[in-house]
Amino acid sequence: MARVAGVSKTTVSHVLSGRRPVSDATRAKVNRVIEELSFQQNFFATGLTGQRTKTIALVVQDLTNPFYPALARGLQQAVAEQGYVVLLADVGTGVPPVEAFLNEAVQRRVDGVVVAAVDVSENQLEPLRAAGISVVTVGDPHHRTSTDVISSDDEQIAEDAVRYLYNQGHRRFGVVSGPTHTAPGAPRLHGYRNALRARDLPALKAAEQVGDWTRESGTKAMTALMDQAGRPTAVLCANDLMAIGALDAARALGLAVPGDVAVVGVDDIDAASLVSPALTTVRVPAQDIGLVAGEQLLARISNPAGPARRVLVQHSLVVRESA
Repeated sequence: MARVAGVSKTTVSHVLSGRRPVSDATRAKVNRVIEELSFQQNFFATGLTGQRTKTIALVVQDLTNPFYPALARGLQQAVAEQGYVVLLADVGTGVPPVEAFLNEAVQRRVDGVVVAAVDVSENQLEPLRAAGISVVTVGDPHHRTSTDVISSDDEQIAEDAVRYLYNQGHRRFGVVSGPTHTAPGAPRLHGYRNALRARDLPALKAAEQVGDWTRESGTKAMTALMDQAGRPTAVLCANDLMAIGALDAARALGLAVPGDVAVVGVDDIDAASLVSPALTTVRVPAQDIGLVAGEQLLARISNPAGPARRVLVQHSLVVRESA
């Protein structure tokens, strides 16, 4: 390409990497030759020379949850303009798949990793840092101080939902939390408890059920809550999939929503407005979170030094028919 374009190999390299200034005329000439020769850059070979591979890994726990495709869309939107591609890993709930993919990310010499709602310890992230790979996490179960974190204000989300239900006249509450060792499971449960105590209402253990973010677990948890004496008149579910499962359970039990029991979810996935009754929920803008995570990761790749950042993405209550 350098010979055909009449420039140095170094100039071609600068055009390809975008890391050094090149005049517009020279860049246009090199790009024209690239197109004429149908050149395809070998990013793996580029990585071996110590340059960027223009790849980013996104690690999620359950791709069937509509929240994560929306997050991935935002991430892709943020990084595509800089020529990056996103490798996606759905690692489920087990530790071995998480570690296996993080090891593969090191072997593939990715430039950065976004870890979304997966319980990954600092020790598991250390091989990435040792390899010079930038890391951004979505949610923070470990209260990290050395990693950039993008999240919603999960405690406040639960508090806002309880406040709304309280103002609707409810005094007997139940909750279907996510796994309590994860973010956002733990902080949303804490926010729920804090909101009850602030209103002098008991945070009863019997009124707390733990789900695994799936619709099926929401159905099971709601059935258990409704099988109690003095059952709740309002149930907060820590995500929309579990809330939709709770609606399924209420329907199967012959309970009217919101007449017999009100249900509120979190996320505002597309299905929230399609179920019957339409789900009242707290909107957490997944695509915006992915966009901010991508922008922060690009900034960290360009400048690895500097203190870790913590960015909160705003949420909002969306009132529909279920509460």
